[in-house]
Amino acid sequence: MLRDTRRWDDGFVQGFSLETASLSLTSSSKPRILYICCERIVPGSAAATHVHEICDGLTRRGYPVTLQAEHGTSRSGLFGQLGRYARITLRALSRLPRTDIVYFRSHFAAFPIALAARLMGKPTVQEINGVYAEAFVTHPRFARLRGMLSSLQRLQYRWASALIAVTPQLVAWGAREAGHERAHHVGNGANTNVFNPQGPRAERARPYAFFFGGMTRWHGVEVMLEAARSPSWPEGVDLLLAGPIVDQSLKATLEEAPPYVTWLDRVPQQELPALIRGAVAALVPSVDPSGITAHGITPLKLFEMLACGRPVIVSDFKGMADLVRGGGCGLVIPSGEPEALARAVAELAARPARAQAMGEAGARLIAAEHSWDARAAETARVIETVVKT
Repeated sequence: MLRDTRRWDDGFVQGFSLETASLSLTSSSKPRILYICCERIVPGSAAATHVHEICDGLTRRGYPVTLQAEHGTSRSGLFGQLGRYARITLRALSRLPRTDIVYFRSHFAAFPIALAARLMGKPTVQEINGVYAEAFVTHPRFARLRGMLSSLQRLQYRWASALIAVTPQLVAWGAREAGHERAHHVGNGANTNVFNPQGPRAERARPYAFFFGGMTRWHGVEVMLEAARSPSWPEGVDLLLAGPIVDQSLKATLEEAPPYVTWLDRVPQQELPALIRGAVAALVPSVDPSGITAHGITPLKLFEMLACGRPVIVSDFKGMADLVRGGGCGLVIPSGEPEALARAVAELAARPARAQAMGEAGARLIAAEHSWDARAAETARVIETVVKT
């Protein structure tokens, strides 16, 4: 991934790694891109993977890219968060004169940079990963400002030279919010050099179903734990969970789980492929307590699971359910139903040949259509449409 290519110069701002990635491509005919990410980039997270893979793919295609973002693992309070926004904004403003295109990972806090880009006549691209409400699920402290902050984000979409959205439903939503049709679909993907069927498999005493990601309610952690307690859960099959506790109210629930449930906490990304390859099934049993899935969800982990050649079990939400059904690479279950999840795990455990065929279909699908290199190529095509207008 990009952070391993040594093409980036790292600085530090108040204890956070700040990537400033000035590339030696000043003579290139490609436009200079300033990539803005206001959220802290947590190593190993889905956002970190997405940002670095797209930047790396654009770099390979000759685009000089500067990533303006802060890295870190610790959570910050309100003043720490506002300080991060201010630092990113000030550094981005200083770089605008030397920038040809500004690429935003959409965020309400990026409004001052988008306004400055507009005043300076710099074209912008807005990457949409969710509807406005998702920002306030992540940052409930800003919920009371929902109306104003959503309006600031809407203005950024209207000013944008192009929108990129990760699901077709978000493309349509973004176009409506922006009042123009310059919206394009570029989905999530997988690094198929890392996530693929070849390579070692995790060796454990008993077969297991596997989930990785933050321990949150909307990831379906409670659904998985309840499913594991169900009489329908296959005897002799463990439930293996990997990821940090994000919702602290789940800590006691995890500690009280049955002995055949194992929580591994955060697992380094390089260890995930072996854990996926060794699983009976990989799980994405998302729930939707905030009603934000109407515009589709395609979690990055879904692509990485499929790329490793294992069948997936996913909730019946637009986006990921369509991918799984269309590719014949897993089972789709109603969201929030532990019994359905338990039965699905039992079915794949009892029918290994069918599970293997589904897994192979998924790996072929990701390798052919959903690699990060393909996503970077699609992003580059959008950027070229902006350059030509």
